[in-house]
Amino acid sequence: MNNNLRILLYTISIVLFAFSYEICDYLYFDDIDAWWDTKCNMYAIITSIVFIASSIGKKGILRFVLDIGVGFTVSNVVDRLYFNTTQFTKADIIMIIATFLFAIIDYKKDELRENN
Repeated sequence: MNNNLRILLYTISIVLFAFSYEICDYLYFDDIDAWWDTKCNMYAIITSIVFIASSIGKKGILRFVLDIGVGFTVSNVVDRLYFNTTQFTKADIIMIIATFLFAIIDYKKDELRENN
């Protein structure tokens, strides 16, 4: 099951990467700024999917590092969509703290499972 899910996620990331230009052209053929923003968001989403697929079935410090990667890539997309990407704001600090908190919680949860 884990292997099939991993294959599916890797396949989705490959398809998104291969068709990213076509998707951006379809959505924003006449707006360069929106086209480029969408392209950057797609790359962050692709990277996030790869991190998620790589973390399936992993434990310990490797899972912790991959969780931080997922958090930062998702935060990047959220920041681009809803906040100012040209300045470092409170929202960025909150996203960084939330990323580390969720990664630590997941790491501790795995640690607890191993001890039981």
